[in-house]
Amino acid sequence: MKAARYTLVLVLHVVMLSACASPKAPFPETEPPSAFPEVRKIVFLDNKKFGSARLRNAMAIQQRPLLSPWKRGSDYNPATVEDDLLRLQKYYFDRGYLDVRATLVKVEQNEANNTVQLHIRIEEGEATVVREVEVKVQDPAPPELPPVETLKDDLPLRVGKPITKAAFDTSRAGLLLALQGAGYGRARVHPRTEVDRETHEAFLTYTLEAGGRTLFGQVSIQGAENVTVKAIRRRLTFQPGQIYSPTELTDSQAAIYDLGMFRTVTHRSLNFEATDAPLDIEFEVSERMPRSFEIGLGLSTVEQFRLQAKWTFRNVFGGAEHLSLAGKISSPGLAFETRFHLPHLFNRRTRFTQTVFVDSQKEINTDPLGLTDRILEIDDAQPAFDVLRYGGESRVDHQFTKTFTGSAGIELSANAFSNVDPDAIRGLDPEVAIDHVLFTQFAELTWNTSDSAIKATQGFIALLRTEHSTTGLLSEFDFVKASIEGRHYLPLWRRVTFATRLKFGFLQLYGDSEAAPFNVRFFAGGPGSIRGFAVNRVGPLTDGNAPLGGRSLIEGSTELRFPFIGDLGGVLFVDFGQVFEPSLVYHLDQLRYAVGPGIRYDTPIGPLRFDVGFITDRRTDEPFGRVELSIIQAF
Repeated sequence: MKAARYTLVLVLHVVMLSACASPKAPFPETEPPSAFPEVRKIVFLDNKKFGSARLRNAMAIQQRPLLSPWKRGSDYNPATVEDDLLRLQKYYFDRGYLDVRATLVKVEQNEANNTVQLHIRIEEGEATVVREVEVKVQDPAPPELPPVETLKDDLPLRVGKPITKAAFDTSRAGLLLALQGAGYGRARVHPRTEVDRETHEAFLTYTLEAGGRTLFGQVSIQGAENVTVKAIRRRLTFQPGQIYSPTELTDSQAAIYDLGMFRTVTHRSLNFEATDAPLDIEFEVSERMPRSFEIGLGLSTVEQFRLQAKWTFRNVFGGAEHLSLAGKISSPGLAFETRFHLPHLFNRRTRFTQTVFVDSQKEINTDPLGLTDRILEIDDAQPAFDVLRYGGESRVDHQFTKTFTGSAGIELSANAFSNVDPDAIRGLDPEVAIDHVLFTQFAELTWNTSDSAIKATQGFIALLRTEHSTTGLLSEFDFVKASIEGRHYLPLWRRVTFATRLKFGFLQLYGDSEAAPFNVRFFAGGPGSIRGFAVNRVGPLTDGNAPLGGRSLIEGSTELRFPFIGDLGGVLFVDFGQVFEPSLVYHLDQLRYAVGPGIRYDTPIGPLRFDVGFITDRRTDEPFGRVELSIIQAF
């Protein structure tokens, strides 16, 4: 199988903030050897409910790392051990074992190596289970509050299950949120727990005290130094005098953070005890550096080696405006971009972005030794032609509702082809590879109910994009291009998610145009499309395996996503799709399919992906499949 025997992963991301260089700190002196013996190992006895590794993680004292034996374990300090025994008891207590007892039964000392081995016995006892959960509402009961039985059904505490601190606290927080969501910003929840030590049963009562309905009061901003308070206030989704809503608070917090100017954004109530007055709110922000420089080096099966750099100037005029300059060099070519972003245009829901770009899609040898070609056998994404694009885009984004957004704009670009493969245009109109100018008008609509932008586990996303070009407005081609895509994320159990995707696209010519240029045609295949196939290799091809693209597209995927351990997870996927030359023509019996497994490792910027795709309907001139390395979920 193509590239299946070897795998090479290199991800390096370095962030450099521009600031004055600080003086060098003096080189630390070597610490004298510790007078305390080293904890070489911690052994647990009689622990059945929780593994030894989990219990060690709950302790302050740590044994010598098993996978890093050159590192030293913690110093043996009897006082710290006594505290750790209490920590172990609390670990069990928080999980429903109220009669647990942890005892240090043996300290095995090796005087020659100055090490000790600790033996800790755990007397777990029986778990205390929930016998009854009662929710009471003090009179007068708020009419806006859901029925008590509905509130109880939503609680994580379950009769017959162990009483855990997490479920106890989450239940209290959920009831408080229900009261606050009904407009009672000064509501309180009073929990009461009774435990029968003989039967190991717990009886819980939550008493809800609503008080009066609350209005939002005055809003103050703290911590803003360079960003104007006016720019921050424009992000608020509520006004003084509105009925209190915790959702409005969290939405406002997210909107302020979305300005990209702040490290942290927090909110608090200022006059909680003044029951007869509107509730005043304070937002405290912590600003980021106004200028930053980022440089990154990476490797993927699409771009091979990649070097990119970005300089950003935040808060250009004091209103959180952004100006950025970015450049990238990789195997597919060179790209440069300058972007200016206004977070507010006319109102807080509307934004404006102006971009100027240069994009040279010409294969560059970023690996003179040919290591990636030999190990990963990476194919040129567009072997049939090279193209140089330069121009600009003006874009307006508007948020209609929390789940519905729209965009519209124009793009003017000059496009110059070179190194065109004669075989690629032999069966097509020669105009597909002529130099041209495009002036396109585009519009996008997005409906998004998913729970995460980079790792969705539930919800639905619908995407619609249309583009129009006419010779009556600077362009040299007349066409309408559109695509519609749906994504659905269904949680099955625990952290297992079933994800699906389906996309249709068409490109319709009109007027005097008889061909669609290569750079606006549809292509399919690759890690973000149909895994198992090389980039753009699904659809019409020349005899030399160069993709020709088409005017109709269909793509789809299904993925079963599940966790392994920690940040490591896996997927099983099925991808399918095809590109057709005629517009609005879809032959389902000609779809190509690929299946395979994958591994995901969560990082702060998204999951690192390793997929192995197998072509199920492989043809004689095709490999069995491909290995793909990339970042961010496939969809």
